[in-house]
Amino acid sequence: MRTFKPKIRSGKFTRYFYVRGPVDLNNRRRICTNKTSQVAGLNVSSQVLRNVIEKRSIMAETFRGNWSTWFEFLFSCIGEMVGLGNIWRFPYICFKNGGGAFLVPYLIFMMLLAMPLVFLEFTYAQYSNLGPGKVWLCCPLFKGIGYGMLTLVAISGIYYNVIVSWTLYYFGNSFSYKIPWGDCNNEWNTDNCYMRGQTVNDILFNTSLLNITTVQPNGSDQQYTANITIMNLSRQTSAEEFWERHVLDMTDGIENQGHLRWQLVLCLLAAWTALFFSVLKGIKTSGKVMYVASTIPYVFLLILLVRSLFLPGAFSGLAYFFIPRWNDLLKFSVWSDAAIQVFYSSGLGIGGIITLASYNKFHNNCYRDAMILPVLDTFTSLFAGCVVFSTLGYMAEASNVQIDDVVKQGPGIAFMVYPEALATLPLPQVWSVFFFLMLFTIGLNTMIVQVQVITTGIFDNFPNLMQRGKTLTRLFVCITGFVLGLMCVTQGGVYILQLIDWYAASVSLMFLLLLEVIVLAWIYSTERLYCDIAMMIGFMPNPIWKICWRITCPLIVASLWIINNVQHEPIKYGKKSYPSWAIGVGWIIAIVPLIMIPTGIVQSFLAAEGDFFQRLLSTLKPSPMWKPADTKGESDGNNIEMIKLNKLSDVNGAIQYGKIDKL
Repeated sequence: MRTFKPKIRSGKFTRYFYVRGPVDLNNRRRICTNKTSQVAGLNVSSQVLRNVIEKRSIMAETFRGNWSTWFEFLFSCIGEMVGLGNIWRFPYICFKNGGGAFLVPYLIFMMLLAMPLVFLEFTYAQYSNLGPGKVWLCCPLFKGIGYGMLTLVAISGIYYNVIVSWTLYYFGNSFSYKIPWGDCNNEWNTDNCYMRGQTVNDILFNTSLLNITTVQPNGSDQQYTANITIMNLSRQTSAEEFWERHVLDMTDGIENQGHLRWQLVLCLLAAWTALFFSVLKGIKTSGKVMYVASTIPYVFLLILLVRSLFLPGAFSGLAYFFIPRWNDLLKFSVWSDAAIQVFYSSGLGIGGIITLASYNKFHNNCYRDAMILPVLDTFTSLFAGCVVFSTLGYMAEASNVQIDDVVKQGPGIAFMVYPEALATLPLPQVWSVFFFLMLFTIGLNTMIVQVQVITTGIFDNFPNLMQRGKTLTRLFVCITGFVLGLMCVTQGGVYILQLIDWYAASVSLMFLLLLEVIVLAWIYSTERLYCDIAMMIGFMPNPIWKICWRITCPLIVASLWIINNVQHEPIKYGKKSYPSWAIGVGWIIAIVPLIMIPTGIVQSFLAAEGDFFQRLLSTLKPSPMWKPADTKGESDGNNIEMIKLNKLSDVNGAIQYGKIDKL
């Protein structure tokens, strides 16, 4: 009996695949045992091949599992892509680079960069059901790329959950009878504190008593004293002083770390505890959590947008955000900022997308998903920009200042500017609770995926832990993250946090992605990728994706990497410069993920056999363990067929094996 399989369009020929079936797992093992070097063109013994297939089959059937529904995967990917940067980075970048005109280069790069690369990462992860720590069986020489991704996500997870803990601290303070950042009458406030919109009579300016000495013509000195009103150039808003003098209780530099802020330690512990219970059972719990955690931010954003639209000045803020300044499109910086924003917003190169796709069912339509998710990410960024700028428009009008005077980028817009605006509304506690709960869920979504990346990498490389110590492994990861995060919740911890954030992804992230694209498109080859895709979704995608993977994406990513490093500046916190030793530590942080690449190359060479060229060729080819994901019953007998199709470059060799009939 032969089972008809969908046709695959390839060049001038149209192929139809027929599979003898159904073939159960035992029969598949028998086939692997009887056939030796003909299978996938690999020069291995039947015993080795049998052991390899049995090991992968056990991993697939016993340990890993798949998403219960497609929506769990969808919401998890939304949680990975939609991060805190969508709230505090995109609105500012859009405003700074031409307003509505910025959307032109942004959408272009979304189609040229985000969609192809998301599709690429979905493809080989879903095909193998392996995370970044093991998926490079497709080209063992470069398995250091996966190790680099795991290292990078581990480093970023240390400080990212500290930011999540800040949102919890603000969330708790939002229940106060009086919003603590709403005025200057608190113990942490100084004489330099002011509330935006105050007049001179409300002490917008500080009064200082100056001694003025004048010299008389006859040479005698006579001292006059006068009261002169001067502008205090170091004044801070009540929200800024709450942030720097109360929440962080900052020291004067990274050299002086001070003591632990016990309030932030408790918030950090709460954040990691929530994270542990979210990943307690792997995708079984995280998938369910994502249903809620990925939808809550949209609900709160909608509530905040509706409220802000009824405020005076809201539409002025929206106009500032959307009205295009077309002349800005002639600036090179606008296009480079758009490409970089697309790159970071899509969550590429850090292993999150690969990990989530590795839990997909084999026949999931990853082509469709790769088209949907970048569009949803862009929509979320625009949605968040509307919420932020409608509120900033109100704040500027209420304070009688220009919007430029209240706009900030980075955490400042989330922890100083926006809370300051919410404090002026009726019932500020309600709106503050909504806002910081939204930030917490967005941050939690991202951290769930990051922990999944690390634990998946561990379980893929040490499957025995999956069987005996899943919960303990996840607990160990969370405890380690909490302990390492303590250095960021001291009085000087914000300097360490910014140091890690500044250097962690500045060099390594784009380089890892660049190498990933080149290896998959040119060494593993786009032909293999297209065949893998056809096996999963039943048809060949448009050839345009080959051009993107081979030419367009590598050129764009390489250009961004060069531009990013050329424009790189020494780190500063505000106007405070970091000492040379701290900058040196930052560069070490930047290089550590890249060290994994030569480490992986050396490890692969040592594990291979033969002379130098034999080892090189064998490590550039897919490993014997590289095979399609086990598909549980209906297509189980097709796995050996898929191995051959994926690795045989000669169609006649496949026909000789007796599994493919070409019409």
